[in-house]
Amino acid sequence: MGSCWFSMTGVYAQDATHASHSTLEPQTVSRMWAFIKSKTDAPTDLAIPPIVVDETLPKNVRLMFEYPSQYAPDTEMRIRLNPQNMVAWNSGMWHWALGHEMTHYAFLLRENGWQEKKWYENRLKHHCDHEFMTITQNIAELLWEIYEKSEDRLHMYIEANKSCRHQPNQ
Repeated sequence: MGSCWFSMTGVYAQDATHASHSTLEPQTVSRMWAFIKSKTDAPTDLAIPPIVVDETLPKNVRLMFEYPSQYAPDTEMRIRLNPQNMVAWNSGMWHWALGHEMTHYAFLLRENGWQEKKWYENRLKHHCDHEFMTITQNIAELLWEIYEKSEDRLHMYIEANKSCRHQPNQ
């Protein structure tokens, strides 16, 4: 299975049963997605990846981007959020983490010619890629403009750099 996940580090819930867990704001998610698409030259009509609340994620996994690969072609393309851990971060950090995962999605699709496929190749190691790191750091700046919390912005930069150090093969 292809995946990227945040472990130790509102929910844009797609069904009403999880609305009470929502901490991610649809307007902010849409703004981040428009920014990511502009930076990756994505098609303007490219939809936000499916985002689901998944109570079955292990406790140490806050959120995860998954996609079908040659090793696990039946895996769904989606971002999974763990509602049990959502209280650990504030809204700004959750938005940033989701933006990080949406950037993985955009990079994967770009690497595969923006085409829908049965499974996707992922040869680029996103976490240590300069462009990926720049985009995720710029998402921190975008969120700082919204929330104006300097300590959150610093934490977002730390997470962007920690991703490269701790998970360089993702």
